[in-house]
Amino acid sequence: MYKKIILCGSLLLLSIQPNAYAEKDNDQNKSANENTQKFTSNQFTQMEVHKNNIKSLNGSLTGFEKIAENEKLALYVNSESLAIKVKNKSNGYVWSSTLDHMENYKLNSTWKQFVESAITIEYLNMQGKLRKESITTNSANINLKKKADGFDANISFRQAKIKMKLSVQLTENDIVVTIPETNIIEMGKVKIVSANVYPFLGASKEDDIPGYMFIPDGSGALIRYEKSGVKMESPYSATIYGEDKGITSTIPSEDTNESYKASIPVFGVVHGDNQNALLGIIEKGDNYARIDAYKAGLSTEFNWVTSHFTYRYAYKQPTSKNQKSGKAMDLIQKKRNKFDIKLHYKILVYKNANYVGMAKSYQSYLIKTGILKDKSSNHPMLRLEFLGGEKKEGLFWDSVVSMTPISKLPKYVNELEKKGVDDFFIVYKGWNKNGLTGTFPKKFPFERKLGSKGEVKDTVKELKKKDIPLYFYTDYTKAYEGSSSLFGGSNIAKQVNTKAIMGVENGYNYYYLHPEKSIDYAKKDKKKYKKYEMENLAVDGVGNELYSAFNDRHTSTREKSKKSIKKVLNVLNSGDVDKTALYEPNAYAWGMTDKYLDIPMGSSNYLYVSDTVPFLQIALKGYVDYYAPFSNFWSNQEEELLKLIDYGAYPSFYLTEKKSYLLSETPSRDLYTSEFKAWKKEVIKQYDVIQKSLKLVKDDSIVSRDVLSEGVVKVTYSNNISFIINYTNTPYKNGGLTVAAKDFAVMKGEFSNE
Repeated sequence: MYKKIILCGSLLLLSIQPNAYAEKDNDQNKSANENTQKFTSNQFTQMEVHKNNIKSLNGSLTGFEKIAENEKLALYVNSESLAIKVKNKSNGYVWSSTLDHMENYKLNSTWKQFVESAITIEYLNMQGKLRKESITTNSANINLKKKADGFDANISFRQAKIKMKLSVQLTENDIVVTIPETNIIEMGKVKIVSANVYPFLGASKEDDIPGYMFIPDGSGALIRYEKSGVKMESPYSATIYGEDKGITSTIPSEDTNESYKASIPVFGVVHGDNQNALLGIIEKGDNYARIDAYKAGLSTEFNWVTSHFTYRYAYKQPTSKNQKSGKAMDLIQKKRNKFDIKLHYKILVYKNANYVGMAKSYQSYLIKTGILKDKSSNHPMLRLEFLGGEKKEGLFWDSVVSMTPISKLPKYVNELEKKGVDDFFIVYKGWNKNGLTGTFPKKFPFERKLGSKGEVKDTVKELKKKDIPLYFYTDYTKAYEGSSSLFGGSNIAKQVNTKAIMGVENGYNYYYLHPEKSIDYAKKDKKKYKKYEMENLAVDGVGNELYSAFNDRHTSTREKSKKSIKKVLNVLNSGDVDKTALYEPNAYAWGMTDKYLDIPMGSSNYLYVSDTVPFLQIALKGYVDYYAPFSNFWSNQEEELLKLIDYGAYPSFYLTEKKSYLLSETPSRDLYTSEFKAWKKEVIKQYDVIQKSLKLVKDDSIVSRDVLSEGVVKVTYSNNISFIINYTNTPYKNGGLTVAAKDFAVMKGEFSNE
C-alpha cells in the first residue's frame, strides 16, 4: 500500500492510499465532468490567475496632504472628509479609503458621502427618528491635529449634534484607527445608534483588478471580483462571535442548517494575488461589531468589505401576553453599549498578499498579543468521544439509556493499542445525573447506571497509566427544561424584552444560564471534579456563546459576559483540573484551551462565495491542536479524509458500546451510527493515515497552500514537508510526480508546478 519513490535526487515522495476499499470510477467522461463542476465550486479553493503587476486604481494624491511617514509607509489625509490614502513604499501601491473621480460612477449623493467620509453614523434625532449622517453630508466641524505618526481629529456632526474623536496612526506595517468611547458626546435627546469607519478602504470596481474579499465564514471564504459569477442578492453580514441572543434570540427551524458564524474579528481584501493585500483586525469593539461584504452589482459597482459597530441594538418588544400572536413593537436600546473602537489594518505584499499570508499575519498578531503560545502539553492525533448515557422521557418518570458504562473504556483502549493506535484521547459525554440532557446545569452525582465513584477513579487511573487523557464533557451555558436547579428562574438569562433566552435540540427546549451564574456553578463543580479525580474537561458552550443578559438588578453586557466566560475557564483551568478542551471556541478563548474541538471544515457555501479556504486552520496550526467534527457523520469518507490532511486537522469519532437505535426516543436520536464494533476498522485506518502524514508536521505551521490544478492542492509546512492532495477521480501528473486519484503524496524538498 505504501511506496517510496526517489524523484530528482533529493526529492522524497510517499504515496498513501487513504481509502483502500473505495470503488474506482473508470468512466473518464464522468471523471472529467466531476473535475470541472465539483472542484470549481465554492466548496473548494480555486486556482489563482496571475497577471501582470496591477496599478493603484485610486492612487491620485490630489487634495491629500502627507501627514506621516516611516520606512515602509506614507499616510495622506483629506482635511475635509478625513479620507486617507496609504502608500506602500516598497512597490508604490496606494491603498485608498475613497474613490478617485467619483463623478464617473453611478453613485447618488448619499453614497458619495458614505464613500468619501471617514465615518458615517446612524442616530436617533430629537423626534426619535432614525437618521444617517456622514462627515461630508453637512460639512462636519473638524479640528485636525497632526502627530509624528498620524493625526487626531475631533469631529462634530452638524445635524446630529454628536461629537467624537478619530485617531489614525502609522506603525511599521499597520494603520491603526481608534475611536475612544469617552470622547463620544450625545447632545440632548439625540442618540448614536451605529458607526461605519472607513467602509471603502480597499474597495475595487467590478473586476477591474484580479483579487477577492476574505470573510470569516466557517473555516474561511473568499468572494472573488468577477462579473461572470453569481450575483449577490443581499450582503454577507455576520455579527462577530454570533448574534447576541440577549437582543435578537430566535429559535432556528430544525429543517434548515444554521450558517457558520464569524468566530474571528477579521476581514480582508486582495488586489492581485501575491501582489497587495489588506487585512483588517478588530482589536477593540469586536463584541459589538459585524462584518459586512458587498459584491459589485449589489447597490453599487464596487466590491467592499468593512466593519460596522452598533452602539444601540434594535429589538422586538411583545405587546401581548400571547407570545404566539407575534404582536410586537420595534424599539432601540436606551443605554449605549460602551466600547472603544480599535482597528488594525495590516498591509501585506508579494508572497504574503493572499489569504494564507493574511492567516499567518493574524497568527503573528495573536502570538504578539499573548493569545497563542507554544504548546506545553502532549497533543494526541485522534479524538474518540464516547456517549455514556442519555435521558429517555417516560409517561410518569424519566429513565436513562446506558450506552457506554465508564468501566468499558479501558477495554476499547486495549483493543486499539493492540492495533497500534496509541496516540489519542477520550471525551466521556453524558456521565452526569440522568444522562447527557438530564439535569444540566446540575451535574453531580455521576449517573449510577454508568458507574460508581470508585469505577470513575479506577478508569481515570488506568487510562493515565496508558498515557491516554480522559476528558469529561461539561457545559456552563445550557440549562435543560425540567432541571430542579432552575427553581425560581433566577439562574436563567433574559432578553432585553424580558423573555427567557431559549434554544432547542431535537425538539427539546433548554435555557441559557446567566453568565454570572455560570461562575457559581463552575466553582461548586470544581470541588466535585476533584473528588472524582476528573483532571481534564471538555467544555461546551462557554467558549462559543457570547450573549448579554437583562435580568433585574443583574444586567450583563456582552463585554461583561466575556469577562464572566474567562472567569469560568480560569476556575476550571486552575488547580486539580488543569486542562480544558473547548468546542468551537471564539478567538478570545483560544489562549485558554489545549484543544479546539469540532473546528469548521468548510464554509456556509453562500451562492456568492467563490472559494472555501482553511484560514482558521492556518492561523492555529503549530499552536493549538484542532479536531474535525465526527468522521462517522461524513457523507463522503474518502474526500473528507483527504480534507483532514489538506487542512491539518485530526479525526474524531462519536462512539458507544451499544447500538445507536436505542437512542431513537431520546434527545440524541440523531446519533444514527456509533457502535464501536462497527467503527473500529475505520478508526484504525484513519489513524494509520494520519500517523503517516500529519505526524510529520505535528509541531509545525503552514507556510503556503497552492492549488496546482482543479481539485489538486499543495500544502507546505515550516519544516519543508509538503502534502499534494488529489481530490479528483483522475491521477495528477507533473514531471516525475504522479499522485493517484483520490490520494495524496508526502514530499520532502522543493517542488514547482510546471
